[in-house]
Amino acid sequence: MGAITVLRPLALGMATGMRSQLGLAALAVAMSRGGGKKGRKGRGFSSMVQSQVLSSPLVRKSLVATAATELVADKLPSTPSRLNRGPLLARLALGGLAGGLLGWSDERGLPRAVAGAALGAVGAGLGAFGGHHVRAALDERTNLPDRYWALAEDVTAVGLAAFAVAVTDDSDSEADAAEQHAPQFSFAG
Repeated sequence: MGAITVLRPLALGMATGMRSQLGLAALAVAMSRGGGKKGRKGRGFSSMVQSQVLSSPLVRKSLVATAATELVADKLPSTPSRLNRGPLLARLALGGLAGGLLGWSDERGLPRAVAGAALGAVGAGLGAFGGHHVRAALDERTNLPDRYWALAEDVTAVGLAAFAVAVTDDSDSEADAAEQHAPQFSFAG
């Protein structure tokens, strides 16, 4: 598994940890635009996830609307902490789901989906805790109101989600194939 293969679900999970609805919304938008598949035809579960679920205009619009609502609701003083048990568990589950779907959408089978789910959940934990603590530290150490740090966190989360869905694993696949076909030398002494 190459670096991009690991970074994509991790980044999508981190975005989900910061803004819980963002990972699935980014996947839905990417899938509706072709998801970077470069003309490959999918089969089975992967194809169903892409063509019937995430690419559905109703699902895409709903996910984008909930993500946009969360971006606004995050700035409200009545919004509970993402580190409370319920919101944290939801972020971990949604990060795992997003990472797993990213693995399935790559059409590399169940092991890639399971690895993507695990990396997505880990990323969600990192995003939730890291985003909360960095934002709190910046708020405490600067004279800027928290809403500015919340906007910076929004931009970071959107950037991570965009990276996760825009970059493909093709470069890792090509590197792995080249490595497998390269001559092997042994220096036995």
